[in-house]
Amino acid sequence: MALNAAVIFKEFQSAKSAAPNAFLGSQFNRLALGIANGVVQWGVGNQSNLGLTGNATGIAAVGTIVPVTTKIVVPANVAIVLAEFNGAGLWGPLGTSLATVTAVAISAAFSNSGQYFGPATGVAIGADVSKITTANRGELVNTLKDTIKAAAPGEGPALKMMARALGNGIASLLLQGTGVGSVQGGPVVPTIPGSGPTNSQVV
Repeated sequence: MALNAAVIFKEFQSAKSAAPNAFLGSQFNRLALGIANGVVQWGVGNQSNLGLTGNATGIAAVGTIVPVTTKIVVPANVAIVLAEFNGAGLWGPLGTSLATVTAVAISAAFSNSGQYFGPATGVAIGADVSKITTANRGELVNTLKDTIKAAAPGEGPALKMMARALGNGIASLLLQGTGVGSVQGGPVVPTIPGSGPTNSQVV
């Protein structure tokens, strides 16, 4: 399953009780929708904002990483997200709870539904191992400011702080992510071993 806003929103709904202080109000739903829309707008299909690099091995030639065979794993590292929240000035019960829910939801969304796609230079048929190496936090912060404001009309004094905390936290979390998948291409004669770099985008 490819990643989309509905998937991320659903994971936020599933994770909202995982925090020390559960989020039960409608305002959280609007915030979750804004985050989901922002992460997808920022990262899905946009390699300059969210990209993987890796290495493919197999039969030499040129192939493509097949998205339906790929899997992304992002650990639910609450400490990484919480550190960015604290750095942005969003601490206390709200910061701790939102950081926890965000780490759990983003991890689940990417690990359950995230896929990736890109060319494999040097391998026509084989396997790829990649890591998320690009997560443009500045662009994510700016995107979240817009999408959170659109989902929850009104620009309160905490919007910039919250967007900065979420953007930096999500970007740092995603940089812990890895991916595996298969490479497919045209038939190669003769078949000789090959390997080469890959550069991919999230789909």
